[in-house]
Amino acid sequence: MKKVTALIAALCILFLPACTVSSPVYMSSGKYEITKSMYEYWLSYYKTRFYGSFSSYGIFDGEYDGSVWDERPDGGESFGEQVSAYVDRIVKEMIVCAKIFDESGLSAEKDTKKLLSDTVGQFIDEAVKAAGSRPELNSILSAFGMNVNGLRRVYEYEAKALIVSDRYFGEGGEYEPTDDEKERYYIENYHRVKHILINDTFKYVLDDNGEPVMDIYTGKYKREDLTEEEKAEKKALARNLLERAENGEDFEALIAEYNEDSGMETFPEGYFVKADSMLDTKYLTAALTLPEGGVSLEETTYGLMIIKKYPPVPGIWRDETYSAFFTELTSDVTDVKKQEIFGKRFPEITVNGTIDFNSVPLMDERIVNNAQ
Repeated sequence: MKKVTALIAALCILFLPACTVSSPVYMSSGKYEITKSMYEYWLSYYKTRFYGSFSSYGIFDGEYDGSVWDERPDGGESFGEQVSAYVDRIVKEMIVCAKIFDESGLSAEKDTKKLLSDTVGQFIDEAVKAAGSRPELNSILSAFGMNVNGLRRVYEYEAKALIVSDRYFGEGGEYEPTDDEKERYYIENYHRVKHILINDTFKYVLDDNGEPVMDIYTGKYKREDLTEEEKAEKKALARNLLERAENGEDFEALIAEYNEDSGMETFPEGYFVKADSMLDTKYLTAALTLPEGGVSLEETTYGLMIIKKYPPVPGIWRDETYSAFFTELTSDVTDVKKQEIFGKRFPEITVNGTIDFNSVPLMDERIVNNAQ
């Protein structure tokens, strides 16, 4: 799962409007059913979410072109195949959660029944508000053979999935992620790097005393583009630093002398990244693929970056100073455990027919953004 789709592997089940009664059943396990229209709506929702995430990475830009889903970034599965596999798993997990909700007796608990009802009502209210009105939401849903009245049944699936997840995988739950599991996930999935940033784009405007000049209207320091000669000098410096680092010169000393990124001072142990970290593509690729001790020079959107890979620091995810790098650690470990535990029950689910990925359109941004 740690491919491009991994950058959104932690997305929550938040939006799944229902279909009309005429829609055929696509997935089922006994009385628990997901219709074809429901599945297509969900597929549309995640296609839109994934496409937006890919765009933010600079993978796609310009007008939407459906052919992007046929691209194979690593020579393996296409983007479309990866999204399809993700949605297929999430839908099956919903069915399993609905069964667990009833089998475990949660459906008989008074407080849980109220929580379920309140959650479904909140989802419906938010959907109507996002669309602008009930008729407008009906209009949006009609593209998938759905209407607002059908939302309640599907939102019950979603709410049950959320309740089951919290009860079993949340704090105090039977499958709550342990520290050992978090440490193992950290070692296997995070990459530690340090870098030297060389700004080859602009310089700050200085006054006669050599101090930066502030723009009184924006409150920011004034900048001006570097000349071609200055840019060439920056690139020569970066190449020189790369060569020195490759020859074994103390990288920490080079950082202290040349780095223009103040963030390295805040995080002296380095940056900790994983496959779905929101970073420049070239920087991220280097962080993921460099061997420990390896160094590379990358032209990124941040500037010229001399990047070095370091060995992991055991338990660093517990350090509050570095918490920003590990905000998704617990949810990622939880997601892995869900795949393992819920996946054992996937054989109980029957799938009828197939769904054409390319025929499912993107979703109205108002609905997608409402769930973010």
